[in-house]
Amino acid sequence: MIEAGVASFIEGRVMILIATRNEAHRPMIGRATGARFDSQRGGISLLVSASQWPDAVAHALPGTPLSATFVKPDDYRAYQIKGPIMEVRPTDAIEQARGAQYVTDMLSVMGALGVSRLQLSSTLSDRDLMHITFLPRDLFVQTPGPEAGRRLGAPEEGAR
Repeated sequence: MIEAGVASFIEGRVMILIATRNEAHRPMIGRATGARFDSQRGGISLLVSASQWPDAVAHALPGTPLSATFVKPDDYRAYQIKGPIMEVRPTDAIEQARGAQYVTDMLSVMGALGVSRLQLSSTLSDRDLMHITFLPRDLFVQTPGPEAGRRLGAPEEGAR
């Protein structure tokens, strides 16, 4: 389902918004601190700070749905990917280092766009990272404009 171009995009310098849901199906939102696509298993792994986004992480349970939106900050090119959670576990040392590098990279990207470190201090964190893997089931273009909301892989309207 995830083609090479989308995989490269989600692993790049993008802001990542996630949503899990509680028992009442209310969204529990957070931000991920990096993503990786595993072409062998087909899953997408996210790093999410349990201390920064405790509700989103607490409701990230295997078998429950997760939605992730990946947005390139300089042009708002965006994809939303949804699917069931496969695994949740603490990060290892390599993943922790990758999360720290993501924060450094995104502070640089956002700084170049005029967003200060202080403004990002409440959204970017590499503390208490958890590794959450989900299996993509639905992929949507979310770049603002006429294509926003279009499911990728679905036939275009009017096409036969």
